[in-house]
Amino acid sequence: MRTRPSTFSKKGVVSSASIQSSIAGAKVLESGGNIVDAAIATSAVLCVTQNNMCGLGGDTFLLLKFNEKPVIDLNGSGRAFNSVSIERFTNNDMKNIPTKGKDSVLTVPGLVRAWEDLHKRYGTKEVKDLLNPAYEYAKNGFPITQNYSESIELSSNHLREFANWREIFVKDGSFPLPGTIFRQEDLANTIESLISDGLSSFYEGNLADKTIQGLNKLGVDISSDDLSKHESTFQEPLKTQFNGFDVYETAPNSQAATVILWLNMLSFKQPDLTLEDILTTGYIAYSQRDKFIADPAFFPLPGNFITMEHAKEISEDNKFPKIAGNKAGDRGDTTYFSITDTEENSISMIQSNYMGFGSGIVPKGTGFVMQNRGNYFSLDPKHHNALRPGKRTFHTLCAGMLEDESGYLASIGSMGGDIQPQLHVQLILGLMKQQEDPQAVIDTPRWAFPYTIYDKPATFLVESKIYSNDIKKTFPDRGLKNIGFSTQLGNAHITARLKNGVVVGGSDPRGDGISIPAT
Repeated sequence: MRTRPSTFSKKGVVSSASIQSSIAGAKVLESGGNIVDAAIATSAVLCVTQNNMCGLGGDTFLLLKFNEKPVIDLNGSGRAFNSVSIERFTNNDMKNIPTKGKDSVLTVPGLVRAWEDLHKRYGTKEVKDLLNPAYEYAKNGFPITQNYSESIELSSNHLREFANWREIFVKDGSFPLPGTIFRQEDLANTIESLISDGLSSFYEGNLADKTIQGLNKLGVDISSDDLSKHESTFQEPLKTQFNGFDVYETAPNSQAATVILWLNMLSFKQPDLTLEDILTTGYIAYSQRDKFIADPAFFPLPGNFITMEHAKEISEDNKFPKIAGNKAGDRGDTTYFSITDTEENSISMIQSNYMGFGSGIVPKGTGFVMQNRGNYFSLDPKHHNALRPGKRTFHTLCAGMLEDESGYLASIGSMGGDIQPQLHVQLILGLMKQQEDPQAVIDTPRWAFPYTIYDKPATFLVESKIYSNDIKKTFPDRGLKNIGFSTQLGNAHITARLKNGVVVGGSDPRGDGISIPAT
């Protein structure tokens, strides 16, 4: 089933989950900016038009192929505040970290620092020109989509108690209906401060002080050091070869090492992969994910994790979970976008507040919600993802990229919380068959086995009956639910440079996605 045509361009394509952000990025390319300039503009607009999925109070991970240099990995995730401790919870007889509010373990927002670091290294346009579209959408408003309106309505059930959130999203006691012009004055003022004072002001300066004071008044123990000492991490991405392609994924604390391990196992089963092969190796890869991926500064990834030897060994052991869990839950709201141009440059970028609207905590007058990413930490001091001051939590965000010697280059990714590695593998396998038609790959029905690192795999979710019989035969003790096309199975985007130099993009009908060509 094709929902829309792929988008082609002789210059570049921006594919994101918001029409306004895709247009903003494409306009930057058309005005002579490079893909990093376009990415900052796209990312900033998403912080306005999808303030439920991402924002200035959230994190990012990205891969960048630029100027014929090797692919780089930027980890823009934040760390736990210095004031946090496991004892703070256990001493109050709390067995779990709350999902919302001041006790949901807010972590340092990493997105704006990532913008700053990218701009310093690669940007060509003034920050004001890149952030101005976001400022205009925040100040003058934009027509809110059905998905955004529904998100506010659902979230209001458990976020109405937070006055600063309520004043922005549920004014006068009602949520904005689809088509409503949605204005965010405080957020516009914050973006204007970033333009006038510089991106570093988010971490040091008047804006940082405003954030700290606002959080302190709400009972959140954050210090100036928590913000000022935050750094992005530039590193080499994880890499493997699969079916003639170099495949890149973001390194830990991102969970994307799962993808590399999974593809390595599938390499031994080529060329005729069955659904049973894919699902069985997927369970094995996830069982390794659950044990070994965390903040490498506290718990380094084993040196052999992404080697072919390790993949072969665990494939032969065939030790995938035999016992089904009690639920098929997943958590997390995210937005992903990708940009590729004809000069063999590409960026694969994902950003998030974690759960819808993050913690629900808004520093007074800033207009942005602080992420609740720290909720994923464990209160078990022996767990590899145990809560610690200055630690990055296990992170569901993943960004992927693949290229070959012919000049083909593609950036892939999707929202989806814990199932993101599953979505990456499905997208990659799809591109192996339909490299020139990313829209067809995105439109293909999907499957998933959602669960966190603390759960056991339970019910399969599928979008089509074509998977049902094979899954029931292979895993008879698992539940199976056909949910039809749904954002529960991601909101993916792909942009690719074809062998002839033309750029093509695909966007996901499961969300508000759209691919916009630069002309």
